[in-house]
Amino acid sequence: MTPSTSALEPDSAVPAAPLPPASPAPARRDPSVRRPFGLYVLAVLLVIKSGVILALVFGVRLSDDNPIRHALQVSPELAGFIQTMALATGVLVALSALLAGSAVGLVLLRRDGWLMAMVLTGLFVAADIVGFYSGQVSYLWMALNIATVFYLNQAEVRAAVDVSTDPLVPGASS
Repeated sequence: MTPSTSALEPDSAVPAAPLPPASPAPARRDPSVRRPFGLYVLAVLLVIKSGVILALVFGVRLSDDNPIRHALQVSPELAGFIQTMALATGVLVALSALLAGSAVGLVLLRRDGWLMAMVLTGLFVAADIVGFYSGQVSYLWMALNIATVFYLNQAEVRAAVDVSTDPLVPGASS
């Protein structure tokens, strides 16, 4: 270093390292893209599940001898829990809202809508398995969850919301 240069100035003898090429901006989805039929079926399934949860909450809260409660095969223990615990009601209403929000996200071709639907359906399937082994299963709810898993994993639906199973594809989910 010469006396005329300071320690803060770069050494002119060392060439600067080349910058890596800039990654291209993510492609915007064309709003006129045709959505697959399975995406609409999935959105309808999610809205139905949201409605079933709301029917459960309000059916249990209205009265003990409600036809909604009997149609949904709600156990007396669960009905009592929902009636006495305001937190349980709040959690169920929040789950209903999340299901409806994920349906909207899917129709808008948002990856987070697909992800939310997948996480919630995974939780519901786990609850179905526990209910099956404990003898308190709702076959209607289980059928809705199985259909939801089927449509969530269709290649056309996954491609529409930009979810790939190939980890080498840019934008692939991990």
